[in-house]
Amino acid sequence: MSFADLIKQVTSLKVYDLGQPYFNGMPVHPEDPPFSMVIYRYHPFTRRIFEKVAPGFSDSMELIVTSMHSGTHIDALCHMARNGKLYRDVDAAEIASHAGYKKYGAEEIPIFVKRAVLLDVVGYKGVDPLPPRYEITPEDLEETAKWEGVEIRPGDAILVRTGYSKFFTTDKEKYLHDFAGINEASASWIIKKSPSLFGIDNLAMAVPKPFNVHLMFLVDNGIHVMKSLYLEELARDRQYESILVVTPLKVIGATGSLIRPIALAPAKG
Repeated sequence: MSFADLIKQVTSLKVYDLGQPYFNGMPVHPEDPPFSMVIYRYHPFTRRIFEKVAPGFSDSMELIVTSMHSGTHIDALCHMARNGKLYRDVDAAEIASHAGYKKYGAEEIPIFVKRAVLLDVVGYKGVDPLPPRYEITPEDLEETAKWEGVEIRPGDAILVRTGYSKFFTTDKEKYLHDFAGINEASASWIIKKSPSLFGIDNLAMAVPKPFNVHLMFLVDNGIHVMKSLYLEELARDRQYESILVVTPLKVIGATGSLIRPIALAPAKG
């Protein structure tokens, strides 16, 4: 295949936006700082500032205050620790400073271009969304993969749909408190598949012990996790296999990164 043919093939794929919008009042973890955006300078003001050097010119700019764990994001390996230890027994306190982490910061998160498998548990079970606080089991994931007819291979990105992403912009309380998620047993099932990356459409990832499940991925296995994905359109079109592209921000020493991941797949219908 020539490069021109490759370009034609890739650009013919449908692009699925897996990111949620960022906005004032958006759902964030109750213990995290809220997302805040204000317009820092307005066009009438800057037009006066630049009048002598560029008559008629103006610009506008915003100021955003947020953690790197607002909305759709990916966790760095310095985000969570067990007994003060990060992945590969690195002491979290020894690499921390007010300016960021000296190891495992967001700048070390790779750019991901991977085959992705969507496990649409909602579609398999025929319940949309899954019941509040439902624990997705290993059997749920196994049967979902069989129902979809997909095979998970080592190095794939695994995405799990609970159906709660639709509430991100419409029902903040439901999104934050009623969500379904994986449990420790299904987390083990996923990890044993040797994924390069894991993602889910809720904020806390797991029920009923989200912290334990985070530690299983980040500390025990060094697997980055994405949360608050938007998976509704991918599931609607039954795109159970796709090319996932994730480009984290290179914020040196940060504990994670805001992301706007995309999935590419042949258009259907």
